[in-house]
Amino acid sequence: MGRQQTRQRQTVSWAIALLWVVMVGAPAWAAHTGPAVAVVRQFQDTLLAVMKAGQSLGFEGRYRRLMPAVRASHDLPYIAEVTLGPYWDKLSLAERRAFVAAFARLTVATYAAQFRRDSGQAFHRTASQAVAQGDVLVETELSTDGHKEATIDYLVAPSAGRWRIVNIVANGVSDLALKRAQYTAIIRKKGFPVLLSILRAKVTELSHGAPKR
Repeated sequence: MGRQQTRQRQTVSWAIALLWVVMVGAPAWAAHTGPAVAVVRQFQDTLLAVMKAGQSLGFEGRYRRLMPAVRASHDLPYIAEVTLGPYWDKLSLAERRAFVAAFARLTVATYAAQFRRDSGQAFHRTASQAVAQGDVLVETELSTDGHKEATIDYLVAPSAGRWRIVNIVANGVSDLALKRAQYTAIIRKKGFPVLLSILRAKVTELSHGAPKR
């Protein structure tokens, strides 16, 4: 099976895992610990550290602190590829590289904009379980001053001997599925160059006026 087919199969496996959660609920999950959970914990610890110093760091400082953490914990090339669906194979190598770079910058810029100040936030792992294809689903909650604010679930997959986040579901909404729907619609209607311009413009927008959290 080719690399693209394997990755598409993993995406389908994630959809099946979500359906399983909805049908049987968290009590059926078995506890799972290990490197996959550690990846999520380390990334969330970095987010909290950046938030605590958020005001003094400013957007650029938060961006610089988060970039290596995101690259280490997220499989950005894979996520970028899946978000374009069938359009990925139609791109040249240069276009793919440009998209992955723009996608990475936007991902980090979004984190830098959203997690800009410390307001008593904390992450709590509520469950984790090995799922299809050997991936691990890590379920967490984000709270503010002890009050639950959001559920954030991470799908973590092995790749080249490392574990990395390949999808995030916040309050039941799959980030990968949402981006795939948005990005493929833009390419279908306006073309790839327009999508690339939109991603780059969004990074500039976030750097100049990060939304308050």
